Amino acid sequence: MLKALILIVIVAVAAYFTNPAASAYQDPAREVLSEAASADLEQVDLGGALGNAVATLGDGEYQSFYVAGKYSLPNAADARVECWGAFTLVQCNRTAAS
Repeated sequence: MLKALILIVIVAVAAYFTNPAASAYQDPAREVLSEAASADLEQVDLGGALGNAVATLGDGEYQSFYVAGKYSLPNAADARVECWGAFTLVQCNRTAAS
């Protein structure tokens, strides 16, 4: 039991120190958003393409949860792309709004 507790503490400390910074989320988020915008243009969805293009102009919203981070573009309330990161890894996905 003590070994499991020590392992959990070690993993939590490693996650805290390797949590990606806000700048690490921006490029992957903009890449996913541009892919969504080009897909909307191919399907002749001008509203979606325009919304995604406008979303790229924003800075995004970064939230830190100490051992993980979340980045929403353009903001958390109206996110078109959500990125989660931990241990220096960042994973970005489109939301239903994009």
